[in-house]
Amino acid sequence: MPQFKRTPIATAMAILFSASGTVSAQTAPAPEKTLPEVKVQSAPEGEAFRTDTTRGATRTDTPLRDIPQFINIIPRTLLESQGAKTLQDALRNVPGISYAAPEGGTQANYLYYLRGFPAGGNLYLDSVRDLGEYNRDLFAIDSVEVLKGPGGLMFGRGSAVGIINQISKYADLLPRKEVELTVGSFDTKRATADLNMPMNQTTSLRVVALAEESGSYRYPQDVEKGGIAPSIRFGIGTATDITLAYYYLKTKDVTDYGQPTLFTTGAGFFGLPPVSARTYYGYANYDFTDHETQWGTFIWNQKLGQNLSLRNTFRWANYKRDLEATISTLNATDANGNPVIRTTPLDLLLVNRNHDGNRSRSNDDDTLINQTELTWKTATGSVKHTFLTGLELTREKLNRWNYILDADPATAGTQIPTTQAPFLSPNPYTALSYTKTPNQRAKSKADSVSVYLQDQLEFTKQWKAILGVRWERYDAEAVTTTIATGLPTATGGPFQRTDSMTSGRAGLIWQPTDKQSYYIAWGNSYNPSGELGVYGANSTNLNAQTQLLPPEKTVSYEVGSEWTFFEYSRLRTSIFRNEKTNARIDIDPTAVNQTALAGKQRVDGIELELSGRISPKWDVYGTYAFMNGKVVTDPNGNQGDELLIPENSGSLWTVYRLGGGWEAGGGVFAASSRPIDLANTSGARLPSYYRWDATVAYVQRKYEIRLNLFNLTDEMYYYGAYQNSPNRVLPAQPRSGQVTLKYKFD
Repeated sequence: MPQFKRTPIATAMAILFSASGTVSAQTAPAPEKTLPEVKVQSAPEGEAFRTDTTRGATRTDTPLRDIPQFINIIPRTLLESQGAKTLQDALRNVPGISYAAPEGGTQANYLYYLRGFPAGGNLYLDSVRDLGEYNRDLFAIDSVEVLKGPGGLMFGRGSAVGIINQISKYADLLPRKEVELTVGSFDTKRATADLNMPMNQTTSLRVVALAEESGSYRYPQDVEKGGIAPSIRFGIGTATDITLAYYYLKTKDVTDYGQPTLFTTGAGFFGLPPVSARTYYGYANYDFTDHETQWGTFIWNQKLGQNLSLRNTFRWANYKRDLEATISTLNATDANGNPVIRTTPLDLLLVNRNHDGNRSRSNDDDTLINQTELTWKTATGSVKHTFLTGLELTREKLNRWNYILDADPATAGTQIPTTQAPFLSPNPYTALSYTKTPNQRAKSKADSVSVYLQDQLEFTKQWKAILGVRWERYDAEAVTTTIATGLPTATGGPFQRTDSMTSGRAGLIWQPTDKQSYYIAWGNSYNPSGELGVYGANSTNLNAQTQLLPPEKTVSYEVGSEWTFFEYSRLRTSIFRNEKTNARIDIDPTAVNQTALAGKQRVDGIELELSGRISPKWDVYGTYAFMNGKVVTDPNGNQGDELLIPENSGSLWTVYRLGGGWEAGGGVFAASSRPIDLANTSGARLPSYYRWDATVAYVQRKYEIRLNLFNLTDEMYYYGAYQNSPNRVLPAQPRSGQVTLKYKFD
């Protein structure tokens, strides 16, 4: 059971300040040289929660009002105000995102649902696919973008109804030396630092670091994190602008399959766990998840002329993971040996806690991705064009293996390490004894080549459009072998599939005034059967049946608008339909590998976002989504079943500056009820909830002290569940708090 060595908080701090001293000593400018004046366009007071432009959706710096697509952008200022530390914390602000608990049982394997469809393979970092299974921390992230609707044009295969794009902290010319220390409930202890050091007029070095040793509301084990993300940028503001960046994150975490529900095959579903969120059903001395994530990025921006520019982004990434996990479910008989029924007393219920090889795995995955894009601004008559053409080359390799855990090697077969415990009071320190033997290795590889062309047109000041098309060739192969023999297993292949996919988008924009914008848009995307890194298999979805199936296709129709009011407040709206026209369906759920493209799923919805400034001292960020997600056709007769999304969801966060450096605020995150599982088991639903948070801060030029309070009413709610069965749910954070001290060095 490999464990990572503890990383003390002092380690990252020492590295950072050593780097700072080295840069100062080696790069001190000569007395006659001075840095150029850096004009920082500070946002008007109260603007902080609003973002006006992005390059993620179009790969060009484009105002949101010129993009016919609904986009949520969570800026750093909002993340800091809310005390957010992880990607899941950030996504609380985005309506239409729900969670499921796939195999793997750790945060790295939260299965994101976006507008009702799985989005686990649609995570990006600076518009480059981030394939790895790891717990995404925000220490090196500046903002988070969620682009709604098919993203096939810019992002290629898999982006059925949108993507989640994290924007990294890279070097710039703004001097910055900040450290943050956070302490809080559940023994939270966290430190981060951000040092951005201009070295001359066009070069800057930035180092961001993290160290954390914290407890958890879910399990008795500690969580440990250590990370560093240096970047150096040359030629800032010149024709040749080059960025070199590296990211390293090492974490010691715990797999968490959640809590068992009151469900057996005989009794059906008859209730959620009657225990607190802190009741843990795993084994504290045996459950673990260790991640080691690293990537390197090279970005080259070259101006070839006044209206012509080239951008090349190259990334290498490696993702390692080791885990052992426990899954607990309600036992079918009670402590007296009688079958469990709906009226069985709770103190007689038992849980089976299986610590087995299917949840004991290791990963060593690699990706190589190169994007080359040429942007040309020109005109044909009175029509202005911004053409972008791109070439993307990728190679993704997954190397994953599992283990046999045997509690009694002397007995024939495999004896899974299992114990029973009282449902109401499981002991997390129960002892186990077992051997651990490597079992099967799943290796897969995918190569893709994509070319794409986009035209952003401006007919007049009032009328604009976007048109684009992408062609992608995706070649995947996979094989599962027995480690002892090196030979393929009986059902392990090898399998191979190659798909050629054409996707695109079209949108028309009308802007009658500077404060109004309206659009209509269409787009499509594809999910190939051989896609790597998605839920449903250890490596790919390829098997003897699916290697014969063409990709799933998703189509989106959307109309939207944007209004600016109160000087700097913005309201964005969208009415949309997302439809998967040929969903992969198990046509015989009792058989293995009986899959066909025979289903249709549809989500109709409305989204709203309010961001910006209500008054000079009052910031606000609010969202709302209404979504009706249904199975339209299904060969198994499941037409009309709900998809795993709440019909209503949203959030509201607001901060008011009281004067003298004081500010106070808070907000609510809410969602209505939704099904626990895809089968819509009778009675199995996650309840609706309202979670209230608050913040108070004292902000000065050199330091800031912030108090964050979470779940003020101690609402018992669940953020996710296992989508293939109603037998377990994931409890959310109870009432808690934290204090953060930020200090800025001159």
